[in-house]
Amino acid sequence: MTYRSLCTTVSLFFLLVSIFTSEAKSNKGIVNSLSQGSSDSSLTPNNKVLILDIDNCVYSESDIRATAGRGIEQQIIDKTHEFGEKELNLTKDECDEMYITHGSTVEGIRQKLLSEGKEEDAIGKVLCDYYQHVYDGIDMTCLLSHGDPYSANTGYNHAQSRIRRQVVRDLLKNMPNPIYFASNSPKQHVLKVLSALGLREVKYDGLLTPDTVHKLGDRNLDYPTKFHPEEFFRSILEKYDSNDLILVDDSINNLEKARKIGIKGLMVNGEGGINLEEALSIVAGHIESSILSDNDNAFQFSDIEYLKSKNVVDMEAINAEVWKQMSERVFQNIDNNEQLVRIVDVGAGLLSMLQLFLIGTRGKDPIVKHMKKGMRLEYIAYESNLNLIDACQDRLRALGFEKLDSEQEDEYVFQRKGDVIVKAIVRMRDFANDQLGNDERAHLIVGCCFADLFEPHELVSSIARFVNHYSNGGGLDTHTSRVGDTVIYFPITFSGTTQFFPPSPFGIAANGKVIPSDTLAFQLYAESLIREHQHNLDPSKIVDAMKDVGAALLTKAPSIWHIDPEENSYLWNTMLYFFGNTAAPQIIKRQWDSLGWLDRAKASRPIIKVTNQDLLFNLPPTQYFETIDSLKTTCEQHDVVEEVEFRSPNVVGKKVTKVPSSIGPHEVEGIFDEAQLDVNIDGMADETMKYPLAYGYSLVGVVSRCGERVADRDELLGEMVFTFSPHSTHAVVDRNSILLVPDGIDAEDAIFMPSVETALSIVHDANIRVGEKVSVYGQGLIGLLVNGILNHQKMDLCSGEFGTITVFDTISDRLSMASEMGSSQALLPVSAKSAGPFDVSIEVSGNSRALQSAIDHTRNGGRIIVGSWYGNSDIDLKLGIDFHRSHKTIKTSQVSAIPAELTTLWSKERRFALTWDLVILLRPHKLITRTVTLDEAQIAYEKLDKGEEIAVSFTY
Repeated sequence: MTYRSLCTTVSLFFLLVSIFTSEAKSNKGIVNSLSQGSSDSSLTPNNKVLILDIDNCVYSESDIRATAGRGIEQQIIDKTHEFGEKELNLTKDECDEMYITHGSTVEGIRQKLLSEGKEEDAIGKVLCDYYQHVYDGIDMTCLLSHGDPYSANTGYNHAQSRIRRQVVRDLLKNMPNPIYFASNSPKQHVLKVLSALGLREVKYDGLLTPDTVHKLGDRNLDYPTKFHPEEFFRSILEKYDSNDLILVDDSINNLEKARKIGIKGLMVNGEGGINLEEALSIVAGHIESSILSDNDNAFQFSDIEYLKSKNVVDMEAINAEVWKQMSERVFQNIDNNEQLVRIVDVGAGLLSMLQLFLIGTRGKDPIVKHMKKGMRLEYIAYESNLNLIDACQDRLRALGFEKLDSEQEDEYVFQRKGDVIVKAIVRMRDFANDQLGNDERAHLIVGCCFADLFEPHELVSSIARFVNHYSNGGGLDTHTSRVGDTVIYFPITFSGTTQFFPPSPFGIAANGKVIPSDTLAFQLYAESLIREHQHNLDPSKIVDAMKDVGAALLTKAPSIWHIDPEENSYLWNTMLYFFGNTAAPQIIKRQWDSLGWLDRAKASRPIIKVTNQDLLFNLPPTQYFETIDSLKTTCEQHDVVEEVEFRSPNVVGKKVTKVPSSIGPHEVEGIFDEAQLDVNIDGMADETMKYPLAYGYSLVGVVSRCGERVADRDELLGEMVFTFSPHSTHAVVDRNSILLVPDGIDAEDAIFMPSVETALSIVHDANIRVGEKVSVYGQGLIGLLVNGILNHQKMDLCSGEFGTITVFDTISDRLSMASEMGSSQALLPVSAKSAGPFDVSIEVSGNSRALQSAIDHTRNGGRIIVGSWYGNSDIDLKLGIDFHRSHKTIKTSQVSAIPAELTTLWSKERRFALTWDLVILLRPHKLITRTVTLDEAQIAYEKLDKGEEIAVSFTY
């Protein structure tokens, strides 16, 4: 579950025990030195035994009906009606009432016959006939996989039925706890359901049904049901303390009866119930529940309290620069004569964005500040969670609004008077099922913590449909006004990385099981959000989808959540609740200690950091779309050349010169759109480094002119090319000095070509073998790319001892990106000893202390690859007796030439070809944390030097 959606997917974790009834499978294992047949009730870390109902519990009847049209329970009801009418002279309503009153029709029949004075043997025969008539011939085909009943719109929807079923299947198969299936239906029906759901391989410890309990001698009743819990659960009560038993059932009657004998219960799938996955997670101890806990202060999830606590962090995280550009652009798109500004919030929650528009916060001015006296602001909020309406109205009143009459039942209208009159319309429905009226043109569409909940193209289609984007235009109108533009703003768009800070490495629990690193646990969390909840955690896909419909990306910037366990206590605990629901099930599936991971976090209480992006687009009316073909277009000629100039130590500026009037016969001139800014200067000779210096080696643009002797001049003109040239708007280079950028690579990715080649050469020099543990010291640009390449070789085996990639840095933003690039562990340097030793250590930090740590924490006989360039600096290393006897190898790596031992296999041309493939694979543009013009070069380099940015690109 993501932290902004309210649906959950969970798992459970227990230790295996061996407890059998006559119906139990006989191949359940024993761990932790427990002897077979032990009656110790403290068999698992949380001492719980799961008793799981079958019908409308291990599957959802509503899901089945949505996909197949007819469910299992409906068939049982129909056949019950037939039996009741034929054998007992009962109407349909009387049959239904028996079930409601007694929790099962079987028990209702028993009570009816007892009231008529029937003998027990006669009653037993009727019940036997009932089971035979009703359950023989139930069609289980509807339980088999069908199409998707859900439209995967937002995180408030449950996961797809098929995927949820797979989650439950995986959890129950990997669950080391005692499991008992308990149903008022007969044994063969239960086994048939389990088989149809693919659950027959679940190693359960017992099967409780009226006919199996009936056969266990010394019973007072024929075919006892859960209505008589002492009889029905007797075999379990004889083995365990009733306080350790948890019944998961869809019947409130069954749960109430069980509670009377001390069995705790969780209701699923019924009115007011939770879903099965969450119930299993509670039983497992992955999340707290006041129902099962004796702790009065046990965490209880509340969507309202969650949103309130989240809003506080949102307001701090929203990027001030993007907010400023959003405000400016909205008013640029408004005609001077317009008196109304209309904002539509498509994921309103508790109306936190309205508060920001009206009041602002630190570094973010309110929009009303830019509105003249007498103007009107109309805010239309869409929110489908009906539980929030009272809290929304309270928020409006607190902001000074008064309620007005509304013509629609699900619409609430409020107004606030003042210099700017503000009207707030709250519509308690999903925006995707609605459309704005013809008189409701939106100047701004906003969705906070919202866009990642959609498949990107579905998001864009929903927005376009909602604003009637394609309802007008298409004629011969030559009107050129851009007043119809709509600004689309998606703040706090989750970009996929969650992190504990400080992060913890792999560990071993007291029970001997592996506790995963925080980095790897959160990668599993992200994978679950993508696979099981259909979330999109790559904001670049949203950008691509918006561009596909003609929208322009105005800007994007990070908006990072920092959740402090003390200052943001409720949100911190809510995040642990989400992790227990979604990350823990994936951890247990890998045979790792999920409870140990959660307990470690609760004990250390780290800050939780979540990476998000704020995205800002401009969507013009369809009639104003222009044809754009990336950079392959006619090049506009300019009179001057602008380039970066290093003028003195720590001083950078822009140099302006005239464009050359002519070029050499073998030369090519390019006009450049992107240039990567990086402080690495690999391959530069010392004698050339003098001021003023034109510096750079990563330039991407289009060819604008070619010399007369350039053989392929006609083919080159307008093509996107790469050149190892200084940062500049223009460059004149020899034809042999440019590389054509392969199709499918954007300029933002192409500028990383030399950095990717550098990372590739380091990986080649490391020569990593299968199963070797690798560390990378430094997660700047090169370190992250090394990490990304190694990610496609890592194994992350269950032991955590083989095939892992551990990276170190002191900056939390870099560690977050390292996780996204695929490292097994992203840690602070102080964790090097506990995380090591390593077979191969790669040092790309430029810090001699990191190099010393790499040497100290590499195994004897291991390899240290030094990719850093220390210039003329003297560095101190401890290479004493331990190093002397270690047989460790220190090897330098430099990209300019192919190492001698690889020249038979590799050439520069072949390595270039692989580099371009890796650019496509890695899409390194996600490492760009800031895009600037040459006028901002000084600030950009200062931020890089301080570690505040990872990679900066110049755009011209």
